[in-house]
Amino acid sequence: MNKRITLLRYLLYPVIWAGSFLLIVALLVAGINTYLATLPVIAGAAIVVLLLERALPYETEWLRTKHGDLNLDTVHFVVNYGIKVVAQLMILWLGQSLILWAIFPTYWPLWVQVLLALALIDFFLFAVHALSHRYEWLWKLHAIHHSSERLYWLNGDKRHPIHQVLEGLPGIILCVLIGAPMPVIAGALAVLTVNMMLQHANIDYRAGWLKHLFSVAELHRWHHRADYKDAQVNYGAWLVIWDKLFGTYYDAPSQAEQIGQIGIAEEPDFPRTYTGQLRYPFRPGTKQVNSLLLAIGLSFSFLSFQTPEDSLLGTWRATDGNDISIYRKGEQYDAKLTHVSKPELRN
Repeated sequence: MNKRITLLRYLLYPVIWAGSFLLIVALLVAGINTYLATLPVIAGAAIVVLLLERALPYETEWLRTKHGDLNLDTVHFVVNYGIKVVAQLMILWLGQSLILWAIFPTYWPLWVQVLLALALIDFFLFAVHALSHRYEWLWKLHAIHHSSERLYWLNGDKRHPIHQVLEGLPGIILCVLIGAPMPVIAGALAVLTVNMMLQHANIDYRAGWLKHLFSVAELHRWHHRADYKDAQVNYGAWLVIWDKLFGTYYDAPSQAEQIGQIGIAEEPDFPRTYTGQLRYPFRPGTKQVNSLLLAIGLSFSFLSFQTPEDSLLGTWRATDGNDISIYRKGEQYDAKLTHVSKPELRN
């Protein structure tokens, strides 16, 4: 029995992802309406993942709804997938007028076209995601995604609508500009949605060597650790090649059962309503951004952005009154945050 369960764990990701991908491609090739070829497959994958979370959970505590998050995450999912549908309708409406360089290989097999479009979209998702952990205004928008205190299939699309657009638009626009057909883009977005479900799923599955190619739950859980400084890893939405290229890939299989708290430790009173989360990025004085982003985010180098770290050495007073000490250990930089809880102690 144990061997059968082990085999099942290793088969779950490739069977669900590849099965969804092949079914979507087959329906598109058969000339089925784009929405009829994608939405039912997404719904079917969601049901399968939901049932597997009950049968083979990674963390039983995550099976319980926390603070009404199921309703909240459902609203996020519907709104954000609706944004994708609207984007597809706009592409249909504008048609060929958007194409600037017709270099997309439309003569390739459809399944290869979908993978190519998905890879292009995925790179820009990765880039905006990583930058969202670096810059304050982007982090405030992205923090909604990290506010979940448990990981399960539905909160993969938990995002502020503005951040959803900022993440998805660059890759989609590029695909349109180079002549990718709308069904190809729609298929790529549908396959991505299935992967996001599996990436956040509360299923105790194993990806084996596939986790060196794809961003699976085993890797993405590290990204959702509650301590902000621990969450600066594994930004990929589908592929991990980007994380490996830019040095943000992280895996510790021996500690896989010690993920710890999920969420944002520095924001225990994060809004728990949809309207509250919509307003959150525009509130003044978000503690985590004002304090930790100065201490950690500025010393985090990514892509071609380089920070003069030595100019940050010393003790800083953040706008929320907390002290941040930035110091150097040999070739490495570190920071210490000191909370000043009494207003009379603040300068």
